[in-house]
Amino acid sequence: MIVLWPVYFDSAVTWGGGRRVPKAMAIRAPKTEDIVKGAVSACLKAELQPAAAHPRYPWIKTGYVLVETKEPKAKVLKLIASKLPRGG
Repeated sequence: MIVLWPVYFDSAVTWGGGRRVPKAMAIRAPKTEDIVKGAVSACLKAELQPAAAHPRYPWIKTGYVLVETKEPKAKVLKLIASKLPRGG
């Protein structure tokens, strides 16, 4: 199981601030529901854990997503990022 926080996919967050995907793959203000949908569309088992806060941002209760996989976290992050909805 790996933990995926919305901050990992947020284009407004710097790499040092917690973003884990390239800025070109990131989106503005991602929601945990979008991450779950992206994981499911990538054929991964995902479970939403609402009302939790990322340790770096304890005042923002975004929740997180648990994904069951044996793949490396970086590979899963990029795969899910490619499935997130793009605004525009």
